[in-house]
Amino acid sequence: MNKIVFSTDDLPIQFDDRARLSEWRDFLGGVFGALEVSCLPDRPFSQRLEAAQFGSALMVGFSGTMDRVSTSSGVAATLRPDFYLSFGSDPGSISFAQRGREVMFDAATAVLGVCNDSLDFRAGDRSSWLQIAVPRVHLEDLVAGVEDLVARPLDANTPAMRHLRRYASLLAEAGGPGDDPDLIAHIETTLTDLIALALGAGRDATEVARMRGLRAARLQDILSDIRAGFTNPRFSPNDIARRLGVTPRYIQILLQEAGSSFTERVLELRLQRARSMLFDLRCDRMKIGEIAEACGFNEISYFNRCFRRRFGLTPTAARGRPE
Repeated sequence: MNKIVFSTDDLPIQFDDRARLSEWRDFLGGVFGALEVSCLPDRPFSQRLEAAQFGSALMVGFSGTMDRVSTSSGVAATLRPDFYLSFGSDPGSISFAQRGREVMFDAATAVLGVCNDSLDFRAGDRSSWLQIAVPRVHLEDLVAGVEDLVARPLDANTPAMRHLRRYASLLAEAGGPGDDPDLIAHIETTLTDLIALALGAGRDATEVARMRGLRAARLQDILSDIRAGFTNPRFSPNDIARRLGVTPRYIQILLQEAGSSFTERVLELRLQRARSMLFDLRCDRMKIGEIAEACGFNEISYFNRCFRRRFGLTPTAARGRPE
């Protein structure tokens, strides 16, 4: 387990607020990349961070008088493509803006963010909050339509959310798991499963969270293969079956047990990819048909119908909109 602790209280006593803020900016830049940071104007600057990594999962706790954190789209694009769930620890509310949406979260509310998208985070008062980040691909495998939850208010008082926070508190205690690789791998899986359940994954996440052993391993392999091959128009369960040495029917059974069919999963991934490309100004020279083809659709009319049914607007109307 890798752990990092930074506190402005540990800086030399002769450092003034400006020097402390500068050290904090440099520290954040070294860990997360170049962030725009400001402090509350009406009180001394102090900030503490505790971060612990469990495999590919990262848990970070912040507390202090940092007022605002923001990233440009250029800086955000260099960060890891992870989802992170944020919980407020103080009664006061915190503003979080991403993808053209703004949400206030506090001790009773959580918010889902994406590391490699630009954001604007404002505290406005002394604040404490916890962030738990896991690889994007893991949550996309578990939670259908997880992209739609970004920058939306989430109830932090559901049983799954409360259990996730208690588990995170346990991990933050002194004398943690150490460097035992098996224990760290278990913690990584548990954090991912709990976040998926907390986001309302339904049967999909419930089955993966409960279905350990060979069936769970097979399901994870199937989900990974779907994510790797969905842009191929000829992609089918037969391709996965040949690689894994199982029957196509077995694949369909596992997927149905986890909540949705092969066809439903592939279509959702293709539509989400198409929406991201339509929103991305870097793809503005591509024709709608070219985007559809790049995402695995071989009929533009079918793509148009599916896109409008899923997102409520045509691909042309979606073009250039902020996510």
